[in-house]
Amino acid sequence: MNKIILRIAIPSPLYRGFDYLPPAGTDPDTLQPGMRVRVPFGRRTLIGILLEICATPAVEQQKLKRAREVLDSSALLNDDVLAMVQWASAYYHHPIGEALAAALPVLLRRGQPPEATPAMDWRLTPEGQAIDPATLGRAARQAAVMAALQASPKGVERAALDVPASVLHKLSERGWIESFSRMQAPAMVTAATDSGHRLNPGQQQAVDSILGQLGSFAPFLLEGVTGSGKTEVYLRLIEQILARQQQALVLVPEIGLTPQLVARFRKRFPVPLALLHSWLGGRERLAAWQQARSGVAPIVIGTRSAIFTPLAHPGLIVVDEEHDASLKQQDGFRYSARDLAVWRARRLDIPVVLGS
Repeated sequence: MNKIILRIAIPSPLYRGFDYLPPAGTDPDTLQPGMRVRVPFGRRTLIGILLEICATPAVEQQKLKRAREVLDSSALLNDDVLAMVQWASAYYHHPIGEALAAALPVLLRRGQPPEATPAMDWRLTPEGQAIDPATLGRAARQAAVMAALQASPKGVERAALDVPASVLHKLSERGWIESFSRMQAPAMVTAATDSGHRLNPGQQQAVDSILGQLGSFAPFLLEGVTGSGKTEVYLRLIEQILARQQQALVLVPEIGLTPQLVARFRKRFPVPLALLHSWLGGRERLAAWQQARSGVAPIVIGTRSAIFTPLAHPGLIVVDEEHDASLKQQDGFRYSARDLAVWRARRLDIPVVLGS
């Protein structure tokens, strides 16, 4: 009986996977593509992603090294994300190992366990309650956080604080604020708390056209000038996605666009929302990533790298301002999040809406 071979993508500048023997005592039936595997690579030990399980190695079997450890009990990257990154690696001519590493939160790349991390909220400490934000002088971001927390004594969720993680850490080090976990129920809440304004004929036609294609792949271009009501169309569509117990992924080009958009989503939908962008700290990003992957967060909003986020129940992808150059990664693993959104929607057989 031939031994099974693990073909693993290693984060290196080489354009191929590498073959290994499975760790001693591994049950082959527990292995799935998308798992992380710790392997020897030259003089180093690296963490790669299992691409496939093969019967025949690419080199002589006696030359193969044995992988040291399978880190996950199930695949971290589900089939559509794994297939999308492999396609993007070939299309954009980037090493597969580096491309897959870019698709994971940094803590997972370092080998930390993927157990769900609770979303952290922030509140004032007793010392912080005595601080007047006006005394913080030129530290405008710190002052804004202190003012927001003073206005909400029960605490504010991280996604509503429009500052980099470093600002929160500085205030925490001074003893003025602290993080805490507010437990969230995984069940989806589908009722909208605000029905929004009445749609005009153009908006209604767009909503009806897209709703008619739910459950199948269809690309839509939603064109309109700023203030023409594209966001209201997104909200009406997502209301129906939530009613179907599915998730919506919304891509925005820049961090600066997220606060207003998030505020409208929160006003409309009383559901957990996962927010993914570069201002998040490592644990914050992992928490949001896990909320999306597990299905706890039915709405996921993020900048371009959020296209790689696994979804438990995908139903719709929206790319806001799809023409914006910020949706293109310009260094390292170069890609267009807009184009990958269309590719992924086709793979998932769901609609994708491109707002322009």
